[in-house]
Amino acid sequence: MKALFEKIELGDHNSLRVIHLDLPYFDAPWHFHPEYELTYIVNSHGKRFVGDHIEPFDAGDLVLLGPNLPHFWRNDDDYYRPDSGRRAQAIVVQFAQLLGTTLLPQLPEAQPLMDLLNRARYGLRFSTKKVKEVQYAMENLLHCDGLQRLLNLLGLLQQLADDPNALMLASDNYELKASQAETERMKRVLDFMLTHFREEIRVDDIASVAGMAPAAFCRYFRKRTRKSFIEYLNELRISHARKLLVHSDLSISQVGLECGFNNISHFHRQFKLHNGTTPLKYQSLQHNK
Repeated sequence: MKALFEKIELGDHNSLRVIHLDLPYFDAPWHFHPEYELTYIVNSHGKRFVGDHIEPFDAGDLVLLGPNLPHFWRNDDDYYRPDSGRRAQAIVVQFAQLLGTTLLPQLPEAQPLMDLLNRARYGLRFSTKKVKEVQYAMENLLHCDGLQRLLNLLGLLQQLADDPNALMLASDNYELKASQAETERMKRVLDFMLTHFREEIRVDDIASVAGMAPAAFCRYFRKRTRKSFIEYLNELRISHARKLLVHSDLSISQVGLECGFNNISHFHRQFKLHNGTTPLKYQSLQHNK
């Protein structure tokens, strides 16, 4: 299996790199690296996993991740069909950890940036309004290099630091330190959940994927995510349900079944628990925006 610790080569004369991804689908696995990462989705949709957080993403999504925070972006199923013709495009900025641990702390003027980078330890998703303000600055990083690229990045981070609506993704008690072996195990578990969440998944089945006894797996999973396996699975199912309610013609009952809820009453209860409203009201609100 592909190593899940990503070795990022910034080069001898660079403290950051900027990449324009243009792929049939995002292919990076569940992984982590010591560098900070700022990812702007130009064109794509799917689900974003950051630590113990699951959320749909779409074009315009902008997220800043701190060092060693496990993450991956997985496109929706339609991207993986041989004849899909879809493209997954993103601008990814990766910059050295020493920026936040050594350089900026020495500059009193950089305190707002330090506050931003400290919050990024758990992942930050920026507001739609802020993304529109910084879109040009993100794109401009592709067209400069050297000191100018670094100065432009600092200016961009300064703009992002001024977003009062930036949302922290992973929970504040998420266990950040993860060995490569543990992260690889979680990758297997998440892959299995993404493939089979529409079906019934017994704890015995998922424990077997992790190579653990059921009781030990339940303890391990809660320690790593601060949630039970069932809670995490329901979050994944409800996340998919929100997308189907907005972008498909399925009935409410069909959406529940498509997301792995064989009991429609249970689907309604779980949906209201996670969203504060019923599936029908949620669908109506989204269509009236």
